[in-house]
Amino acid sequence: MKDGAGVLWVDGELVPAGEARVDPRDRGYALGDGLFETMRAREGRLPWLECHLARLRGGAVVIGLSAIPDDGVLAGAIYETLEANGLSEAVVRLTVSRGVPARRSLLPEPGPTPTLVIGVQPFVGYPPSLYDRGMRAITSRIPRNERSPLARIKALSYLENVLARREADAGGADEALLLNTAGRLACASAANLFLALDGALLTPDPGSGVLPGTVRELVLAELAPRMGLTVAERAVRPEELAAAEEAFLTSALLGIMPLTGVNGFPVGTGEPGPVSSGLSVELEKAWSGRLERGKGVP
Repeated sequence: MKDGAGVLWVDGELVPAGEARVDPRDRGYALGDGLFETMRAREGRLPWLECHLARLRGGAVVIGLSAIPDDGVLAGAIYETLEANGLSEAVVRLTVSRGVPARRSLLPEPGPTPTLVIGVQPFVGYPPSLYDRGMRAITSRIPRNERSPLARIKALSYLENVLARREADAGGADEALLLNTAGRLACASAANLFLALDGALLTPDPGSGVLPGTVRELVLAELAPRMGLTVAERAVRPEELAAAEEAFLTSALLGIMPLTGVNGFPVGTGEPGPVSSGLSVELEKAWSGRLERGKGVP
């Protein structure tokens, strides 16, 4: 499948990408009123699909979005889309908006019919050389509003993240770190943040404005305990990043990515460290284990 080609799943039907249409009055397009999930398919499966769908439903509760099809229907639609595009290694994007309103108003109408779109594209991945050197980041001027309910859900209104990433690109960096309104570290533009400090792992807590990332939760619940690592979730001061032995970013597509420099200064030695390397090995084992146990099988 070439970029821009392929088939989309739109409201229950498979449609050639060039023919797919969403009503311009749709609240997702007009107001950013909706949610999305980005997932990685591997060997034709999504072993942590249930985690993504649980987060989607949690976000739906926050914004009051109802009438989303059940998990079985969504899973079937995702695998149908992968099959229609002939992909087994892919990035999957599930988008759910509140749909087309009967009248123009900020206030949602009761009982809306959501618009659902599923798109897939080949998963190219990040070059091994990037993992070997680690990402370099800048601290964005854009604050993360930890008091906003949108900070902890995957809302369609993602423009602040886009602007932060543009800021990083303009500064010659790979990523942007966001501070919350209290001046504490929150996350990157599209990833969660971990620090190795004083023999333990440290990560910003949900109250800092953190999206509950699927790989973040996996590190906390499974991977770090396997390595005998203690993990603390709390407010993290920027100066603690400067004192860290190493740092890394996590996301469904990145996996575990070393963070080796911020604002032109090295983090730790300025090279990937043993903690991120060890967790990457454990993540691969977790992937393989779930695939062997049939997790994510349609």
